[in-house]
Amino acid sequence: MGDLKPMTTTAITMIRPAEELGPVLSGRFEAEELRERIEAELAAGAEVVVSFEGVVAISPSFADELFAKVPEDAVEDGRVRFVDLDEDLRAIARFVREGRGRPA
Repeated sequence: MGDLKPMTTTAITMIRPAEELGPVLSGRFEAEELRERIEAELAAGAEVVVSFEGVVAISPSFADELFAKVPEDAVEDGRVRFVDLDEDLRAIARFVREGRGRPA
């Protein structure tokens, strides 16, 4: 029992844009606020899961501000995860990330 180490836990923050902003996500300003919220949670040591359940459409400006500007390292190492994206939403996320030279 002397080899037991204390478990570290990481808070996970779940964000559901459809519940806060509705099923159609548009506007760079709204996306900027969401991205800044994600960045604040990361700075506080949390992991962030953004669920797109209930989202039916995303404007290109919203997608660019969110997907292309969220810290790339946080996405790559899993501290930020985007879930519940249908194929159309995945396509626009991929398009804006590639447009800024980031991995899809």
